[in-house]
Amino acid sequence: MESNKPVETPLSYDWLKDNVTSCEVVELTIYRWLVGSPMYLVNTQPEISFAVNQLSKETIKSTKLYWKVAKHVLRYLRGTT
Repeated sequence: MESNKPVETPLSYDWLKDNVTSCEVVELTIYRWLVGSPMYLVNTQPEISFAVNQLSKETIKSTKLYWKVAKHVLRYLRGTT
């Protein structure tokens, strides 16, 4: 993720309409770790609270769409430091 370019918004407005194979499930342990890390930053960076909330709803059965959105949030955080 270090070589990726930062983005300007934590979550795009049409993220649910993304063309990603949404039926494909990702590994839950890695997804939970990926979503759990930004949860600590919600107190200091409230602009990511909606995105982290949407991601945390899918910790039981996450798909490729939510994986892509979680990586988008990380790219946003990279641009804020």
